[in-house]
Amino acid sequence: MRKIKVDYIIVGQGLAGSWLAFEMLSRDLSVAIFDEDKLETSSKKAAGIYNPITGRQMVKTWRADEFFSKLEINYSLLEKKLGSRFLHPIPIYRPFKTIEDQNDWEGKAADEIFLSYLKEFRTSSIGYHEIHDPLGGIVLNKSGYVDIPTMLMAMKAFLMNKGIYRAEVFNYDKIELKPKSVTYDNLEAKKIIFCEGSLPKNPFWDLPFRPVRGEIIDIEIDGLDAKHIINQGVFMIPKNDRFTVGSTYDHNNLTFEPQESGIKSLEDRLKKLFAGEYRIIEKRAGVRPATHDRKPYIGLHSVYKTLGIFNGFGTKGVSLTPHFAKHFIDVLQGKSELDEEVNVQRAI
Repeated sequence: MRKIKVDYIIVGQGLAGSWLAFEMLSRDLSVAIFDEDKLETSSKKAAGIYNPITGRQMVKTWRADEFFSKLEINYSLLEKKLGSRFLHPIPIYRPFKTIEDQNDWEGKAADEIFLSYLKEFRTSSIGYHEIHDPLGGIVLNKSGYVDIPTMLMAMKAFLMNKGIYRAEVFNYDKIELKPKSVTYDNLEAKKIIFCEGSLPKNPFWDLPFRPVRGEIIDIEIDGLDAKHIINQGVFMIPKNDRFTVGSTYDHNNLTFEPQESGIKSLEDRLKKLFAGEYRIIEKRAGVRPATHDRKPYIGLHSVYKTLGIFNGFGTKGVSLTPHFAKHFIDVLQGKSELDEEVNVQRAI
């Protein structure tokens, strides 16, 4: 069988694999990408929020200035290339829970480290019908969500049109390792990069993933015309007459089937934020590919230098993958040293 030479083989066409493939193609590198094309993947179930101020303490997320400065530019360029719309910039409104939170942010509002992300500081309700926010809250910019399923479908069509997408289960037993190349079936590549998402069963990598299941519900609400993602205890993403509400965090029951306990937890928290009536339209769950330190695993195998990994982006995948796809390719091309904070060798 005649070998087809490519620069890289990518395994997995989720958010990570898609960005890596796109950046490689943008640099005129040849690629073959394998994907099982199954419905139950973390990327296809994700809400896709990007948010510079996160957590219960409402602090600036890890390296926000670096990752968020070009995030929307990167996704806009990708939209144009794919001929699809999936980027939805929208402010996030974070109501204050306590007067202490309000006082704390009154001091932070003038702090230079928050100025580029803080659109508005409020001490009274924003005025949304049935939303509980008597103390006001903060309104963030450089935020929104990416419709990841739409992005992945557009990317798949783009890759198929180039003849480099293979919808099949990747068989690790077919890998033949050589000192400076690797072969798989009729392909010969410089390297294989694994971007397999949650619960990978890859025999070459024994890594401390800490996957987490999360439930999301889509609901219909009459009379709530929100112009913000509302985020307090749960997030509510406005999508025409519907809202996507999430999410839960379960490290134990790692199934893609929504669990009643998780749905109940979501509804209990939703009722603390929204006092009105709603109808559940859809329930779904995903398993996020999180890591022990909430930073991705990127780099080459310690023994097999023709095998790499680009995985473990967790809940921040939307904001991290564009930046680190560019960075990893720089590393592979010898233009940069691998960022030690994400180096996969830290976990081995």
